[in-house]
Amino acid sequence: MRNIFWTLILILLTSQLQADWSGFAHITPRTEAKAGINVLINPIKNKLNKYSIKVNTIGYNQQYAWLIITKNKLTADKQQLREYIWNGATESEQNIILKTRLFPVGIAGFREKIEVEKFYLIELDSDLIKRSYIYIDYPSMILDGGYYYSIDLAKYYDKLVEKKVNKYEERNNLP
Repeated sequence: MRNIFWTLILILLTSQLQADWSGFAHITPRTEAKAGINVLINPIKNKLNKYSIKVNTIGYNQQYAWLIITKNKLTADKQQLREYIWNGATESEQNIILKTRLFPVGIAGFREKIEVEKFYLIELDSDLIKRSYIYIDYPSMILDGGYYYSIDLAKYYDKLVEKKVNKYEERNNLP
């Protein structure tokens, strides 16, 4: 009887620890290095307001990535879409206009002999970038915790625009 009691206590404590270990990471140009994520956004030549977005994979063999496009921009807190990804229904569902799974470029299967760079590559226009997110998470609930991520593409677009403005001002000697 004593063993059963301690087993139950251990199970309860373990489930609490698992829940606490799982964490959300809001990825922006300022936080990407800490998470080991690299996002590159570049204009596409001869395509007005079209941008190429390249993101390295993280946790690819276990975690999936989705492109999420919303009607309106989401705050960092509202970008925690775990419930929507896992169960498909939340309050924010009405704001989501597209959810599509991303598959990385450079894969030849899960069991590659040679390690090659794997990355997600998408093209979006500037209006969509402002309300788009790359969401990386496990496809369903797991028991060992881990991080889940929302890459806020609008923050990267804003940084790119800011760089263009600064270059223009430097070139034209503007204050």
